Amino acid sequence: MPHVKLWTSVILLLSLSSFWACSGEDNNKKETKTILQKGEPSEEHSTLSQKYFENGEFEKALEEDKKQLAEDLKYYKEETPEIALDYNNIGLDYDRLKKHTKAIEYYKKAMKIDEQTLEDNSTERSTTYYNFASSNEALGNYDKALEYYQKALNIDKAGLGEFSRDVLDEYEDIAKLYEKMGKVKLAIEEYQNIVDIMAHGSNPESERAKRVKVKIEALKKRLK
Repeated sequence: MPHVKLWTSVILLLSLSSFWACSGEDNNKKETKTILQKGEPSEEHSTLSQKYFENGEFEKALEEDKKQLAEDLKYYKEETPEIALDYNNIGLDYDRLKKHTKAIEYYKKAMKIDEQTLEDNSTERSTTYYNFASSNEALGNYDKALEYYQKALNIDKAGLGEFSRDVLDEYEDIAKLYEKMGKVKLAIEEYQNIVDIMAHGSNPESERAKRVKVKIEALKKRLK
């Protein structure tokens, strides 16, 4: 599964319903209210960020994503999916800049909001889990990376089906991670999952299937 750049324009309105339904709870609590602007925020900074990101200008993409966050906070409360998407985008910019600790900081912000506003099987959640796992893998936090790759995989298997490219990619990422951890038998099992899935309807003779089969045989030789 590739890292995915998410934009606030694609957020599903249905995902907001559970948050709004609860917004009237705890009315007796004293809190400072922020007056939000009416209408919709400009997406100018998101558009620019995407352009910079695709061109590999990640510092400029980061700058624009932070501006988009500031713009969105004028219209949305922080605990909403739109803001979570902004945090996810900023995290991805930091990832591309090899600043993985900063990326994790923003992915955590996104995940906290996701837990409050999105269904457990939301693909927006799986994307953030995947990105969070990738950052942890880059830092050598393999156990944490494995945990969140598995979370992403479980969501996508249920929501997208086993034959989806994202699911196959996630199996392969987990297999590669097990290799790094020196867990060769577990790596073989994950690679074998890819072969088995593709054998039942997802092009068993594709270049990917052939490559994975070669990988499995090479790993089996390491066990002898």
